[in-house]
Amino acid sequence: MPPICNRGSVLLKLEQEGAISSEWGASENNRRARFYRLTRSGRKLLETKTRDWEQTAAIIARFFEVKAEDLT
Repeated sequence: MPPICNRGSVLLKLEQEGAISSEWGASENNRRARFYRLTRSGRKLLETKTRDWEQTAAIIARFFEVKAEDLT
C-alpha cells in the first residue's frame, strides 16, 4: 500500500474503514464544507490506539530514566 501523504487521503481511508462518517453542510462563513465524526467503531479504534500509544510511550520513557545506581 502506498504511503498516505495528505489529509484527504487519511480521511477517505478512515471513512472507507468505517472509523468516521461524513456529511456536507455549511461552514461558519456559509461555504460548502464536509463535516466528519467518529463512528462507534472509530471510537473503539481510537481508544485501542490510544492505549497502545500510552504503553509504547511508557516503555520508551523507561529507557530515558536515569537512576543514581546506574551512574556509579
